[in-house]
Amino acid sequence: MSLRSKSSQLATLIALTSSLFIGGCSVLSKPSAGSAEAASQQSLYGWRDINGGIEANTSSKYFGQRHVRFMRPVQVAARGNFIFVVDAGTELLYRYDMSRNELEVVIDLKGVMAGEATDLYVYPDHSFMLVDPDSARVLHFNRNGRLIRTFEDRLNLIRPVAVTYDEEMGRVLIADGSSDDILVFTQTGQLQGVIGTRGVSDGQFLNITAMTSGEGGIYVTSRLGRRVQVMGRDGSHIQSFQRDAVVFPLAVAVDRSGNTFVSDYLDNSIKVFQEGLFLESIAGSGVVPGRFKRISDLWYDEGFLYAVDSLNGRVQILRVEVIEAEPVVEEPVAEAIVDAVVTEALTSDDAGVPTTAEQELKSAQSELEKLQAELDAARAKLDTAKAESESAVQAIEKPVAAEEVPAEAAVEPTTEPVVEPVTEPAPESVPLNESAISDIPE
Repeated sequence: MSLRSKSSQLATLIALTSSLFIGGCSVLSKPSAGSAEAASQQSLYGWRDINGGIEANTSSKYFGQRHVRFMRPVQVAARGNFIFVVDAGTELLYRYDMSRNELEVVIDLKGVMAGEATDLYVYPDHSFMLVDPDSARVLHFNRNGRLIRTFEDRLNLIRPVAVTYDEEMGRVLIADGSSDDILVFTQTGQLQGVIGTRGVSDGQFLNITAMTSGEGGIYVTSRLGRRVQVMGRDGSHIQSFQRDAVVFPLAVAVDRSGNTFVSDYLDNSIKVFQEGLFLESIAGSGVVPGRFKRISDLWYDEGFLYAVDSLNGRVQILRVEVIEAEPVVEEPVAEAIVDAVVTEALTSDDAGVPTTAEQELKSAQSELEKLQAELDAARAKLDTAKAESESAVQAIEKPVAAEEVPAEAAVEPTTEPVVEPVTEPAPESVPLNESAISDIPE
């Protein structure tokens, strides 16, 4: 195979490789790090809508089962097949059994809460905490709705707005909307410390709206300043999310992979983030499945995201795809195609063609060395001929001394030899012979 053929084949290979990696195979595109472009493949898919259920223990012989609908759900939590919903319209806390489509009233909030609950947290044993901002308390109930503990502090907890349980540290975290900080309580209700301060810089909050705990830390959303931040369990600031992606965050949830979901009140959408970078915006305003009117709360559990569609009177359940799996599937496909092309290009059956890239490289290097040696020899010969020519010219054109050249020759040089006139002596006078003269014939 000639060098020109090898060069052409290599150029084709490079062009194909570049098109594969630059274009991302154009099958599944992924967002670039640091950009705000949405991924082409959504990470959330509609699965089920729940607007109520069959009221438990109400079936009768004559009237059958009674179906109850939500009026204005505002908070949600889930554990396995059970979904807990706070309905501000009926002032009830429901526990919905998805396997039986039954709706059970856990507690009547009338007379228990001073105002509307702003957050709900459910433990794995189905005990739960409710945030009551009007009474400046967070109430902890057992699974049957009996009050077992109250979190309050008259000096530091003025208007609680969100609550979560830090499983890693075994602490209860309560966000205060008045002082815009996070109070850390023991499970028995003693105040331990505080995380964050009021402000607009990193590690500061202004008008806290929601909070949750994940493997990456404590995720806090605010109406102003840094919209979404991650705080360390030691109180340090870890990360601030991309600022221009969400305008009015109302709720936040985090999955096991660290993907963060934030509801935006401005356009009734769910914004998806990965490592602080905006990936995509899902849904929007509407009444059909997959559309929302005021997403007041989010909760993640076992691969599903639960979103309260408050003004549509329902809870939508969305299946969460593993976002980081896309590049893992995409890149080996491109690499396999490139490997196949490389193998085909480097294992040709032509006679004298190397079978491996290493042998071909050595052969090309050997040819290059031979050409370089020939070029060096030609340059040496050329230098020798040039030196000989210069010596001959100097020998032929030797300069003449200025004193040996006459003035005329200096003014008007000539190629003819200069002949100086020769002065001969004048002949002596000879007496004429008259007889000789007479002898000259006329």
